[in-house]
Amino acid sequence: MSEPAASYGALFRAPYRALMVAALGATFLGSLDALMVSTALPTAAQDIGGVGLIALTFGLTMVTISMTFPLAGSVIDRWGVPTAFAIACSVFALANVIGGLAPSMPVIAVSRAVLGVGAGFMFSVPLALFAVSVPDALRPRAFGINAAMWGVSAIVGPALGAVLTATVGWRFVFWVNLPMIAIVAWAGAIALRGRQRPPVAADPPPINLIGPVLLGAVAAVLLAITVPRPPLLAIAPFALVPALLFLVHERRAGEPVFLHARGALAANVASFAAGAAFLGAETYLPLELQVGFGRGVVVVGLALVLCTAGWTLGSMGAARVDLSVRRQITLGTGLVFVSTLAMAVPAGGIVTPIVAYMFSGLGMGVASPALFAAVLAGGEVGREGRATASVPLARQVGAGMGTAVAGIVFAASLTGAQLSASQHSGSHVGAVVPAARLTFLAVAVFGGLGLLACRWLDGDRRPEAVDGALPAEQAAA
Repeated sequence: MSEPAASYGALFRAPYRALMVAALGATFLGSLDALMVSTALPTAAQDIGGVGLIALTFGLTMVTISMTFPLAGSVIDRWGVPTAFAIACSVFALANVIGGLAPSMPVIAVSRAVLGVGAGFMFSVPLALFAVSVPDALRPRAFGINAAMWGVSAIVGPALGAVLTATVGWRFVFWVNLPMIAIVAWAGAIALRGRQRPPVAADPPPINLIGPVLLGAVAAVLLAITVPRPPLLAIAPFALVPALLFLVHERRAGEPVFLHARGALAANVASFAAGAAFLGAETYLPLELQVGFGRGVVVVGLALVLCTAGWTLGSMGAARVDLSVRRQITLGTGLVFVSTLAMAVPAGGIVTPIVAYMFSGLGMGVASPALFAAVLAGGEVGREGRATASVPLARQVGAGMGTAVAGIVFAASLTGAQLSASQHSGSHVGAVVPAARLTFLAVAVFGGLGLLACRWLDGDRRPEAVDGALPAEQAAA
């Protein structure tokens, strides 16, 4: 049986229709939840107390996601996608029940930590499904449209969260997820029916638990750095201890978190660097626009929508361009690097950072599908779960690093009085603008690191030319 013609429509015809519904539903559900809850959380904190715990609540999710991505990849490689999907839906549902019943902010924080575990599995499942069940010709489009689901949820999530909070109450941002989880689980059951477990070595190495724990410790320290009260420079060195221990453990682990093939490592460094530059710059862009330039929240929303549109256009359009993996990742990473630098240009008022931020999102979208192709090409059959999970994991760790660096630079660029004034609602502090521009310059350095990493990628491989398992229908033919 010949491979289907490469088009987005082919992904939604038999035998891939149910698979795509399950995979895209998982990505949409995970991203929608995060955006709905971020909208409702301030109201929840005012209702049950604990405004000071909002940052910790968000941070705990980041920590547990960082720990769970590699674990989810190992589970997929050993016991298959159905097992990982069942864990994702079960833990996700449990977390939302805890959140919906929460009597206090500490309980909500626990629910978000539990949800981070479910989200790590939820986001890993679609990537592994595409790697092992979608043919080579369609795989770049599958990765592209999966990334575009974040754009859809970025439009729907905040609006739905605001409507639910203003009408039936903030608790319904948790309860509304339960029927959606049921729908996604039903589609997954149909798509994964009869799927066999992947072959596993007779004596496989033990699942790597120490590596994810050390990564979680790094993420926790980076989270602490973003809190304004502690002495930032005093806390920062503590991130080096678990980071160095992680590097030592990675060299010795029988089942490392990141595959050691040159191309896969280069792709993960590029993902880390782009995540640090893009998300690090995002940290203080809203504050620059609102407090520095004195513009309203509508302008901030416009910036986010334009960036989301850029990411969606880049991820779906890249599949139509005939570029090698190396050139596509280099183009995307270069766009992020140059655009982040452009955000620091002291000219053009609010237009410069908004437009540059949009092009940075475009770069992230262009690079994303090819990053998965690069790690799959550098991996081995039976390790698709860990290979694909490593890309968002590297980006997540990079986001923590970029946010921490931006926080240190921003705090060092303002006086105590200016920093205090910038935290008051409706304040206008002009000094925030040059401080934010310095954070853009600082995190742009990571983008340069990503460009250097692109030199070690395979030079002539196409995104669709990745060896992988064929679907059962084609294998039988």
